[in-house]
Amino acid sequence: MKIKKVMEGPRDGEIRCLACFTRFRPKRGADRAVCPSCRTQWRISWPYPKTARLQGPVWDTYPKPGEPIRKK
Repeated sequence: MKIKKVMEGPRDGEIRCLACFTRFRPKRGADRAVCPSCRTQWRISWPYPKTARLQGPVWDTYPKPGEPIRKK
């Protein structure tokens, strides 16, 4: 299965939403991004120019416990 991902090409700048596990690419250099699948907002850092890293959710917009995750 991993070979399939390798064959698809590089995942530079791609992150995985920790709410719905969808992979997406935020705008390069952005400090926040919204998951296109569940609309959860994430804080992002860029330790290297092409490498995005999730820092955590934007707590003001994160679903409360017991609240359903918003789907598109």
